[in-house]
Amino acid sequence: MAEPEKVFVVRRADYFGGTWPQGFLALDDAESTMRADIGRRGFFVDRPEAETKPEWKQVIPYCVLRRPDQVFCVQRKKAQTEARLHNLLSIGIGGHVNPQGIAPCADGPAFLSAALQQELNEELSFVDGEGLAVQSPPPPRLAGLLNDDATDVGSVHVGLVYTIDLPAPAPRATTARVREVSKMAGGFRHLAELEALWQNPSRFESWSRILFQAGIARQVGGAGLQAVIRSQPPSATRPEGVHWYENG
Repeated sequence: MAEPEKVFVVRRADYFGGTWPQGFLALDDAESTMRADIGRRGFFVDRPEAETKPEWKQVIPYCVLRRPDQVFCVQRKKAQTEARLHNLLSIGIGGHVNPQGIAPCADGPAFLSAALQQELNEELSFVDGEGLAVQSPPPPRLAGLLNDDATDVGSVHVGLVYTIDLPAPAPRATTARVREVSKMAGGFRHLAELEALWQNPSRFESWSRILFQAGIARQVGGAGLQAVIRSQPPSATRPEGVHWYENG
């Protein structure tokens, strides 16, 4: 029988007195104390056990890719292991930290950045406008901490949010493509396009909803989503089986 997947966790009680802030908490690359501490205190456990223990938080490096007035948006397919997120839209790329090729260390920022890079390499390819591979895309920058204890998924996870800012489309400009097309579909979407989708916010993962409202979907100086946020209805439900990409 196959060994269960191992995932990296921290103890809820080790931070914020056990009462984690709800929503998005802005940080920056200079504020590396918490990341360094996570590298020291965190440990690997079996994922099935972690999914049932809110006293642990599974650490998820989570990256938002942006370019002027656009954000990279994906829809998760049923081939992905997390059934609770199937068919939902997301503006973040990320995943669990596994022990393969990565070991916790005192340099927490480097450890978590390596885990994020491993996830990006698995899920995306960076190419120029002519489809040629780009060897050195812009590095991710830390944006903040993301916590949503209001959902079953969120109660056992915490996101470390990073951003990658890419240039506007041009023949030699770096862009991103989905590599794991069997697991998700996606691409850059203009922020204005998302207004219609935002009429039903439950089409998005809860983390993406939080990041939209925190303004993380836009580059500094770019157009915001304030009109989109203001258009949110009091409540909504996601139609079953709806796909928002042709190959979804």
